[in-house]
Amino acid sequence: MHKTHPDLPQPPTDAPQAPASDLQRGRNDLEEVLIRQLDQYFAQLEGREPHPLYELVLHAVERPLLLYVMSRCRSNQCAAADLLGINRNTLRKKLAEHGLLQSRANK
Repeated sequence: MHKTHPDLPQPPTDAPQAPASDLQRGRNDLEEVLIRQLDQYFAQLEGREPHPLYELVLHAVERPLLLYVMSRCRSNQCAAADLLGINRNTLRKKLAEHGLLQSRANK
């Protein structure tokens, strides 16, 4: 089991949790998909100069993650930030960066 910082809130001990093997398998699946996609990306370049990878991958992963979490949390930013494990202000910044921040008039 990994150590957590004592000042951070801890998940309730009675909350249902996926077995560690399921979590690891899910993490490995995501890694495999990313590696396959990167291999495909480089194959399609055919010798051309690639885009900076960090920004390319981050944008490709972050936007659908934000869309998924906001949908799952019914656009509740506090709940979405909690699910992502980030501060609500950070979530709002990321939503704005991806053009996903709804103004109060658009809700």
